[in-house]
Amino acid sequence: MKARSHYLSRLLQTVGFWLFGVLPAAIAVLSAMVMFGAWMSKKGAPLSFQVLGNFTPEAGVLLGLIAYQLLLHVARIWMCKRSADANGALPYEPALTSDSLRAFVPAVMTPYTVFFALWGAFGTKVAATNYVLVAALGAMTFLSWVIIKTGWLYGFAIAERARAQYGDSSEQAQHSNVARKEVAKITFKDIHGNTAIKRRLLEAGRAIVDAPKGGQGKARNGILMDGEPGNGKTAMAEALAGELKLPLLTLTHSDVASRWVGERTEKVKAAFEQAIRSQPCLFFIDEIDSFLPDRSTASAQTKEDSDVTNSLLTLLIEIRKHRVVVVAATNYVDRLDGAAIREGRFDFKVEITPPDEEARIGLLTAGLNTNAPTLRVSQATIKSVSQRWNGFSVKRILAVTEEMPSYVAEAREQGAFKGELEFDDFMAALRRLQGRKGATPENVKAMADMVLPEVTREALTLLASRLKDPQRIERLGGSLPSGVLFFGPPGTGKTAACKALAKEVQWAFLIKTGPDLVRDPKALDKLYAQAKDLRPCIIFVDEADDLLISREASRNSEATNKLLTIMDGVNDRVRDVVWVAATNNPEQIDSALLRGGRFTEKVEFVRPDEDQLTAHIEQWFANRKIGLKSGLDAPAIASMLGDESIANAEAVLQYAVNRAISQSNDDFIEVGAADVQRGVAMVLGAAC
Repeated sequence: MKARSHYLSRLLQTVGFWLFGVLPAAIAVLSAMVMFGAWMSKKGAPLSFQVLGNFTPEAGVLLGLIAYQLLLHVARIWMCKRSADANGALPYEPALTSDSLRAFVPAVMTPYTVFFALWGAFGTKVAATNYVLVAALGAMTFLSWVIIKTGWLYGFAIAERARAQYGDSSEQAQHSNVARKEVAKITFKDIHGNTAIKRRLLEAGRAIVDAPKGGQGKARNGILMDGEPGNGKTAMAEALAGELKLPLLTLTHSDVASRWVGERTEKVKAAFEQAIRSQPCLFFIDEIDSFLPDRSTASAQTKEDSDVTNSLLTLLIEIRKHRVVVVAATNYVDRLDGAAIREGRFDFKVEITPPDEEARIGLLTAGLNTNAPTLRVSQATIKSVSQRWNGFSVKRILAVTEEMPSYVAEAREQGAFKGELEFDDFMAALRRLQGRKGATPENVKAMADMVLPEVTREALTLLASRLKDPQRIERLGGSLPSGVLFFGPPGTGKTAACKALAKEVQWAFLIKTGPDLVRDPKALDKLYAQAKDLRPCIIFVDEADDLLISREASRNSEATNKLLTIMDGVNDRVRDVVWVAATNNPEQIDSALLRGGRFTEKVEFVRPDEDQLTAHIEQWFANRKIGLKSGLDAPAIASMLGDESIANAEAVLQYAVNRAISQSNDDFIEVGAADVQRGVAMVLGAAC
């Protein structure tokens, strides 16, 4: 019944539009042509538009045109007053009279403006009273045109109301402007770099614009842009509209949000109808994944969510008959319904990747010119920064240039600014913008204080020197590793060494365990995305055996394959992200992970010898300012511990200290041999 009422309403609306809009408009144009012909037949003789004293046919025509416009305005006011609530708010604009005015007013303005201009310029001069009706019609028509253009509703305002109060609101949805319409302010010339992406978009746009319509040939339409957030998908859509010289209509999920059941579906339909009315145009649907979620995985999807998806899938096909270029953007293409991304709805798929080097240089230059025009910076510095910041989004790069004035002002106060922006200034501004340095290791020994074999210390020192100044290393022909493997028995200090390394080079530090990364299929992607955002960054995978084990003997090959893909880089390997993995069983690691470009460098950790363990014990007690009882010294404790790792040795020493404290009645603490012996028994399960 509701559908029948809806179609009956549409039928009456269409008939009414032709009766009260098109037909009077045609009569107005015809009357103008008749009067123009009559004037020409009199060879310039004056036409009489006088009313008083001598009512002429010409005057009757003008009075009829004025009266008809007045009638439409009165009808609109009556319809507004009838539909308005106590506060003067309307559920929708009176569509029938609005459409009638839109059809009638141009039909009067165009021919009569030309006719009156010619009549006034070349006609025989007549009495001033002969121009009264002419002026009245001109003023009335101009007033009607202004009212229609501005959407003025005689003091009433449009407001959403429930259907229960005002009936079916489909008429409101059809005649409201849901999508935001604007003129594109940019073209691809205003977007730096990414030439291949721009060329692909322009080729797709022109293929759609030039495609045959009306059933002749196969019409292609639908450009789906996907990529990480902040890489300029919205700007690309606007620039494409600018290149094609088309008006831009933009629709987001917030534009169709409603608390009324069924309203979202109607608004989506209304947006498509608005695009069709505005053709030729470019219709941009932002974050389309919020409209078209994957129905196979959406467990909490409501009936209206399903209705919106089904309607949109149908509309995307129907709109191909019209001169509308459909462009959509998503950050999560894997979340889209499978039916949405097939050919026939979106024939062109374009990945919007992070800006390439040319784009990064352009963004840095333009951003500094806008936000810090007085700061000096060399092109060589900008090029160096752009090379290191591959993988950063457009928004991140521009945000650093916005942060630069604040950073420089603070650096000047501290006397740290050298007068010209350098590479380190950009990195410092980046750190300020990030607002954090990752899980920065705290209470960590410096590398120089760690008890390590000489070979291990040399390897870590060499690695630290390269990470401290990667720009210089690469300029001189060196390189940074993508991955480093720390291997050796448990408790030999692999975790402590990696934390000390991050502290030494002042890189961000993220830590995860192998089992955590294997358990969650998305954990690796999340970890890598976080590391890219915090660059320069060290990712430390502790207990990495489950992740790195040979795929021939592993049930977790999916996670291992994903790690290989990430480390290789799909397009361009992201700089300044170093993976460090710790394992106790290097012989079980997948051989593909050990080849060049992955975990190329290996650092072995072994248990300390007696001299190293003695030095570590002395340092451990000295740092805590705890004494040893007479007859006990560091070499004696090392002898008790034997061939134990640093971690086990520290656990024994801590137990000994705890025991000494519990047996002391004051704040003077000394550790005795009995305390250490009990610690060996409790921690190592052995007797001395």
